Amino acid sequence: MTMEQQRTGDWVLSDAFDRAAPTYDAMVALSPGYHAQLRTAAELLVERLPRPEAGDRPVSVLDLGCGSGASTRALLDAWAGHVGTLGLLTVRGVDASRGMVVQARAKPWPAGVELLVADAVEHLESLPDASVDGVLAAYLLRNVPDPERLVREVARVLRPGGAVAIHDYSVAGNTRARVTWAAICHGVIIPLAAIKRSDVPLHRYLYTSVRDFDSVGRICERLLGAGVVDLHHKSYAGWQRDLVHTVVGSRPS
Repeated sequence: MTMEQQRTGDWVLSDAFDRAAPTYDAMVALSPGYHAQLRTAAELLVERLPRPEAGDRPVSVLDLGCGSGASTRALLDAWAGHVGTLGLLTVRGVDASRGMVVQARAKPWPAGVELLVADAVEHLESLPDASVDGVLAAYLLRNVPDPERLVREVARVLRPGGAVAIHDYSVAGNTRARVTWAAICHGVIIPLAAIKRSDVPLHRYLYTSVRDFDSVGRICERLLGAGVVDLHHKSYAGWQRDLVHTVVGSRPS
């Protein structure tokens, strides 16, 4: 959900997230299924990660666009449910919004969790080739100026057999989803932001960023073009059917 360079005129996205950070958790808590969907996306990623044994190096995961830590928590819960030993996992959360990272750091975390204020692509470019086992990018890809660059860097830093999960809204190519998204944003999300005294321009941006974002097919094309294979797509039930999606894939072993 980041990128310091993402601008609309003089409006900087990371600054908007800074302003919204104190009320962000309360806002997303009103979204039906938000945390359950993040947990599912994390589980789909964890299912593809290696299973270390005592004495092995920990499995390393990047949580890009970690925000206030909901996706980081989802990763830990998914790992605990599938593997059970948190000491065999390290998670580095990265977000360009200092305010969001401050909110995340205020929460209790086990050893092995690191939370950084950094631009996602710049952080990826600082890492060696084949240096991480997994990447979760939740609600991030539509917010970056150059999605192709981000996906390419994710594929580069993955170890052979490593996995990536892209989790986001997408309504392109689906008339029902586009109409539903417009109705929800203009009828609920933006008015609620005003009532809650959250950052209304940020929630207006949420509407347009989803409206103009890639289709699921285009996300898959980007991943395949970067060398990520064995793709799997999941959508979700309820009113968010065909709106919220998770795409997972792996780097060839």
